[in-house]
Amino acid sequence: MSSSLSSPQFLHRLAPAFVALLCCACAAPKARPVDPAAAAPAVVVATGALSDARGERLIERRLGDEYDDPHVRELIDAFRAQAEAPLVAGNRVNLLIDGPQTLQAIRKAIEGAQHSIHVETYIFASDPVGSEFADLLIARRRAGLEVRVIYDAVGSVTTPGEFFDRMREAGVEVREFRPLDPVRTPLPWKINNRDHRKIVVVDGRIAFTGGINISSTYESSSATRPGPEAGRDEAWRDTHVEIVGPVAAQFQALFFATWTRAGGKVDTRNPLYFPAIEPAGGELVAAVATDADDKSETRIYATYLEVMKHSSRRLWLTNAYFAPNKEMRQELIAAAKRGVDVRLIVPGFTDSGLILHASRSTFDELLAGGVRIYEQRYALLHAKTAVIDTALSMVGSANLDMRSFLHNNEVNAVVVGSGFAQKLEAVFERDLKDSRELDLETWRERPFSDKVKESASSLLSYWL
Repeated sequence: MSSSLSSPQFLHRLAPAFVALLCCACAAPKARPVDPAAAAPAVVVATGALSDARGERLIERRLGDEYDDPHVRELIDAFRAQAEAPLVAGNRVNLLIDGPQTLQAIRKAIEGAQHSIHVETYIFASDPVGSEFADLLIARRRAGLEVRVIYDAVGSVTTPGEFFDRMREAGVEVREFRPLDPVRTPLPWKINNRDHRKIVVVDGRIAFTGGINISSTYESSSATRPGPEAGRDEAWRDTHVEIVGPVAAQFQALFFATWTRAGGKVDTRNPLYFPAIEPAGGELVAAVATDADDKSETRIYATYLEVMKHSSRRLWLTNAYFAPNKEMRQELIAAAKRGVDVRLIVPGFTDSGLILHASRSTFDELLAGGVRIYEQRYALLHAKTAVIDTALSMVGSANLDMRSFLHNNEVNAVVVGSGFAQKLEAVFERDLKDSRELDLETWRERPFSDKVKESASSLLSYWL
């Protein structure tokens, strides 16, 4: 087994940093200025935008009497002002836990596709799971469907080119995002911008997103509790969502934007890509995305910051690579000090010791400020979720670090409503049972050598 510092997952995250350190200064993320007098974007249904009054009634129904109060409405309005993508009504959202459940749901959707299959992933591995998916995509292409794949050049750096050539030869359209080739990516600092999204869209009607890549890392469930040794290579703890309904159009548009940017061509005016979709459920959903390209303004950072500022009861975060900047740490502490139940689940072990120590360098400040921190003990944590005030939920690809906020293309599915929030809270509570809570006094007594590693790693946290 490879060591954590030489693991493919670690190299996937660190490789762009070496180029970036030579070429870029450390930018700071910024929230988009919002006119406090401006109305929030309208709620959208399949037939168009709703009036403010009808949109408010939909939000009221999704929250229910117990969770609909002025503080929660301020939270939702603050999110909507920063998100840019409107909330779309009429969706069914299925919460998917770990690889087996997620991969099976994606397989089923692909097998039932009628027209088009679009896959965008950071890692498309050439292992048994990746090969199975490649075979399935080839089979669907031979059945006459349009099949397109985007993979990231760094995320899939260990996947041989022949693996993708086989799909191309079968008629699958494949594009590599930001190739590690000075001819195709002539500006070296652009290598730092990676496509970290995980999106699958089927027939423009079903969308998947979350933290799960196409890899045998996800072949078994985290419930097997593999532990720190085997767990670095298998049975990762992750979260994904399947969304059926009109908001699939937002994910389809994101895929096509990246497809075009990666050199692909497609006629997006084809109505089959954006079909009229009848309501499939009652959930209000928005796809909040960043197309970072080293820009200093990001929607995902802004939405996280706003929900932290406006949380009033509960702020529960699960995050794989946790290295927030000072502003975000201050918002977490401010929420705890005003009585919000702020809890954070992070990995107890991971695929990179450097990243783990950088994350732990923030714990003393957060624990002293009243934030409760838990480390997952039995499986490698890769999920990126948040649930706020039993009203607003996020599941996606974005970590709480500067790489995700500034330099990666990321996407979060955001659901407004107490029903889905309660499901995500139940998963959070289950994860707490597999985690140990950190105590400030005990934490401060950790070995001096660990503190040195944390201090040294924190200097690189911006780039990890």
